Amino acid sequence: MTNKARTKSRKLMAVASGSDSGLRSSALAEILQEEIIQGWLSVGESLPSERDLMVQYSVSRATVREALRILGAKGLTEVRRGRLGGSYVLAPSTKTISNSVDLFIQGHDVRFVDLVAVRSAIEPVAAAQAARFRTEEDLAQLNEMLAEADKVIDDIEKFSEWNLHWHLGIVRASQNPLFLSFMTSISSALYSATEREEFNLETRKTVAQAHRKITKAIEAGDADAARRRMMRHVTSYAQELDLSTDVTARALGEAE
Repeated sequence: MTNKARTKSRKLMAVASGSDSGLRSSALAEILQEEIIQGWLSVGESLPSERDLMVQYSVSRATVREALRILGAKGLTEVRRGRLGGSYVLAPSTKTISNSVDLFIQGHDVRFVDLVAVRSAIEPVAAAQAARFRTEEDLAQLNEMLAEADKVIDDIEKFSEWNLHWHLGIVRASQNPLFLSFMTSISSALYSATEREEFNLETRKTVAQAHRKITKAIEAGDADAARRRMMRHVTSYAQELDLSTDVTARALGEAE
């Protein structure tokens, strides 16, 4: 028996023997999720009907419905109405990953310094990749955002939103969907700090200037300069929040 077969066998046993309906639903959802991820259930294909799943796994309708709800919440299926209605397979997307990370952040005691450390580890690499792989459309969007800087610089709330969109634009230009998923999922909590009083007008002007320099390096295709300038930028951000030492250590994997 292969490892995959053994794993599925254990999950089937969990479905059949679980005394708690929640555990049975979770186990059934894991089986169906595995079939979707492995491609055994194709994108656009309908899952078996509720009745068929009840018979196949010897579970109640409530267990099946909860398992389907779990899959839907993960962005793996959607419910369609009508004569051919049912649960249909969706392609796993960046949103799927982002939702999972967001749920983890909400369900665990993730400290702000850890979020900043993730940013410090990802964004300099993303900036370097953006310099190599950005499209003309990416550049146009980044430059369009830079042109808006002077319009939002005096409004800290609008500046915070502008700052968020620019950073996500850099990550998007890296063409790395995993980077984009992680940064999207932590962005709201992370960039809300730019609304703090430490981000006064002079600081916001410094941030906007850093954005211009990073974008210029990306436009020039200079990956090393883009990485260095982004690292300097995120380090400066941490210093504004008195987090720089801890963040740098964590980003480099040196924290205890």
